[in-house]
Amino acid sequence: MLKKILYVLLALIFLVVVGGFLYYRLVIYTPPLISDEDRAKIEIMPLPASLKIYNGDIDLREGINISFINVQSDYLNKAANRFVNDLESIYGISADENGVSLEINCSEQSESNIPEFGNDESYSLEIENKIILTANTQFGINHGLETILQLVKQNEEGVTISKLKVEDEPRFPWRGVMLDVCRHWMPKEVLLRTIDAMAAVKMNVFHIHLSEDQGFRVESKVFPKLHEIGSNGKYYTQDDIREIVTYAAERGIRVVPEFDVPGHSKSWQIAYPELSTVSEHLSFANESGELFSPPMDPTKEEVYVFLDKFIAEMITLFPDAYFHIGGDEVEPKYWNESESIQSFMKVKGIKDAHGLQAYFNLRIYDLVKKHGKTMLGWEEIMNDDLENDVVIQSWMGQKSLFEAVQGGKRGILSAGWYLDHKLHSDKHYAVDPLILPGAVDMAPDTTCWKTYDITLEIPSGEMESKLTLFDRDSENVYGFLEFLGNRTGFKNGQNKDGQLTFLLESQMGEVKFSAQLLSDTLFGKISLAMFNFAANGKLVAGSEIQGTKLPPIEVIKPLTDNQKTMILGGEAAMWSEVVDKDNVDSRIWPRTAVIAEKLWSPATLTANVDDMYRRLEKCSDYLVQRGNPHKMQQDVILHALIPDQGFTYLKTLVEVLEEVKYYERMANLENMYAVYLPDLEMNGVVDAARPESLSAREFNTKVNAYLLDRENSVLKAQLQEQLEMWSLNNKNLEPWLTSNELQKVSRLSEAFSSVAKYALQMVNEEGSTEQSEELMKELSLLENGENGMLCAVAEGLRELCTN
Repeated sequence: MLKKILYVLLALIFLVVVGGFLYYRLVIYTPPLISDEDRAKIEIMPLPASLKIYNGDIDLREGINISFINVQSDYLNKAANRFVNDLESIYGISADENGVSLEINCSEQSESNIPEFGNDESYSLEIENKIILTANTQFGINHGLETILQLVKQNEEGVTISKLKVEDEPRFPWRGVMLDVCRHWMPKEVLLRTIDAMAAVKMNVFHIHLSEDQGFRVESKVFPKLHEIGSNGKYYTQDDIREIVTYAAERGIRVVPEFDVPGHSKSWQIAYPELSTVSEHLSFANESGELFSPPMDPTKEEVYVFLDKFIAEMITLFPDAYFHIGGDEVEPKYWNESESIQSFMKVKGIKDAHGLQAYFNLRIYDLVKKHGKTMLGWEEIMNDDLENDVVIQSWMGQKSLFEAVQGGKRGILSAGWYLDHKLHSDKHYAVDPLILPGAVDMAPDTTCWKTYDITLEIPSGEMESKLTLFDRDSENVYGFLEFLGNRTGFKNGQNKDGQLTFLLESQMGEVKFSAQLLSDTLFGKISLAMFNFAANGKLVAGSEIQGTKLPPIEVIKPLTDNQKTMILGGEAAMWSEVVDKDNVDSRIWPRTAVIAEKLWSPATLTANVDDMYRRLEKCSDYLVQRGNPHKMQQDVILHALIPDQGFTYLKTLVEVLEEVKYYERMANLENMYAVYLPDLEMNGVVDAARPESLSAREFNTKVNAYLLDRENSVLKAQLQEQLEMWSLNNKNLEPWLTSNELQKVSRLSEAFSSVAKYALQMVNEEGSTEQSEELMKELSLLENGENGMLCAVAEGLRELCTN
C-alpha cells in the first residue's frame, strides 16, 4: 500500500513538473525573435522581425539566376534589374543562368504601382540550396531584395550568403523622411539619391517641404508667379515632380507634398501680395531681424479661392492620398495688429489668434477633402472641431501625439527625430512613438512648494508659462516648467541666497533658467540655444499661501490597443537652415538608418545600443556602396579649403570634431538671421564636421575599457598610437592655417594636440595627477566648442587626463 502511494506521488510530481514545463514553453515562454548568437552574425539595418541562421553558406561567385513565380510585371522586372545592378556594382556578381537560383514569388500584383498607405509590405526569405523570396505584393518584394543585398558577405574567400530564414514585416506603416528644400535649395539629384538611401533601409514616405518664407519650389501653371517670383529662380518643373514621384514609387516610396499655410508663406505673398495680412511690400531679405513673417489673411475670401485652385492643380502632380498643409508657427501679432482682422473676429465670435487659425484650418480641411485628399499638418492645427480623419504630425513633443490619438485623431511622430539638432544616433534610438518620455517622475513635496505664473518676453510678444518648485533643500531644488506647450521636469537645481538656477532638456534643446527670487516675484531669463528670453513671474500659490493647492501632477493615460494603432509611425525631419546640397547627405545619413530601424523592427529588438552602433558603421559603408555621398562630402569641402599637402592633418582634426547641437550653430554666425537668406554658403570647416563622429565614439569606448583594465596591452598600445599621432597633428597642420576660414579651428587644433600629448603621458604613466589650470581650460574649450564645432573625443581625453 505504501509503495502504491509513493508511486502515485511520484507520478503526480512528474506530471506537475512536465506539465509546468510544457505550460511555460507553450504559453508563457516567448522565444527570441533573433537570438543573440544569430544577431552577432548579421550586419543589416533595420533588423528583420524574425531571423534564424542555419549552418553553412551559399557561394554566390557564379552569379544569380532570377525567376518569377505566379506574377511577373514591368514593376517587378525593374526591381529585379536594380537588384542585379547593385549586386554587380557592390559585390561584382552578375545575373547568370548557371548561378544560384533566386525565385521571386509574388502572390498578387496591386492594381496600382503607386504605393498607398497601408500596403502589405511583408515578405519572407528562405535560403538553403537556393534563395526563395515570397511576398503578397510587389512592395514586399522590394523590401526582400533590399534585405538580400545587405545579407551578402564579401571577404578574401569570395562572396557568400548564409543559409537562413526570415519572416519580416514593418512595425509601423508610416516611415518617412521630411526634407526642407526651401531654406536652402536642394536640386533634383539630391532628392533622388535620398529616395535611394531610404529604400535601402525600408523607409516608405518622402515628405517634401515645398513652400516657405525663403522660397516656393514647384512650378505652377495656374499661378505662375509662385515659381517665377517666389522661388529665387530655383524650383522643380512639373516634369521634375512627375519624375520624382515615379522614381519613388518604383522603390515603394510615397511622396507627400507640404505647402505651408497660413504661416511660413512669405514667398507666396511676394508673388501674390493680395494673400497677405500686411499691405507693405515684402522681400526675401530679412533685415528686420525677425524670425517669423506675416501669415496669410484668413479673413479674405480670395485666399480660399486661390488655395482651392492651387490644391486642384497640385493633386494632379502628387497622387498620394495625403496633403500636408503645414500650419506651424503662425505669428499672431500681425493678426492682432490688423483692424480689419480684429473686426472680422468680433463679428464671427472668434476670441483669439488660435481661434482664427482654427477657423482657417477648417476652411482648408474642406478644400482638401473636396479634392479627395486627407489633410495632414503639424501639431498646431489640432483642435476638436477638425474631423478625426486629419493626421497630426507632432514636432514639439510627444505629448501632442498622445493627445491627438486619445482625442480620436491619427498621428505621426517627428519630435526627437529632428536631424538638424545634430544629435547622436543613440538619442534617436531611444525614441519610441508609443512611449511618452519626459513625464514628471519626481514625488511632490506637498509641505514645501511654490508656483509662479511666468511671462516670457519673446520677439513676437509674450508667452505664458508656469513654474512649480520644490525647494526644501536649497542645494537640491526640483520641479517642473510648463514651456512650449509641454510640462518638463528638472532635478538638481539650486537656490542660493534667492538666486535660482536649473537646467532641463526639452525637445528644442537644453533650457537654462536663472532668476532672482524676491518675496512674491521672480526676475530672470530663459536661455534656449541662441535665444534669451526675459522671464518675469509672480508667486500665485504655495504651501505657505493659505487656500492654494499644489498643481496636479499630470499623468497621461496609457494608450489603449486601439489608440496605439492610430499612431501611424514617424518621420525624420531635415530642416535646411544650416545645410545645403553639398553637405545635406552627411546630415541625413547614416543616422536616419537608426530611425528607420525604430519604425520597422519590433521594439524588443531595438534596445541594444552597442549592437546598433556595430551595425550602423556597416550600414554607413553600405550606403556609400549604394552611391550615397554622405561620407565623401566632408572630403570635398576640406579639399577646397586647404592644399593637398595639409589635407591629411586637417581631416585628422575634423574627423574628431562635431557640429554643435540643436540651434547653437546659428549663435556662431555674425548675423543669425543670415541663415534665412538664399545665398548663404555652407562651405566652411563647420559644414564638413559631422553631427556625430563614429570614430570619436570608438575612441571614447576604448578609453573606458582601458580604464577598467589597465593591464590590457592591446588597448594600451592602440591608445598610445592614436594619442601620439594626435599630439603631433597641430604642429603639422599649423603652417596651413593661413586663411580666415581655417583660423576658425586654430585654437581647437592647438588645444586638441596639447591635451592629447598630456593624455599620452598619463597612459605612459609619466603625467602628474595634479592637472594645470591651462589643461583644464583646454579641456573646457574642446568640450564647449568654438565657431560652431566641438571636439567629440574630449570625453575620452578628460578621462585619461584626470584618472
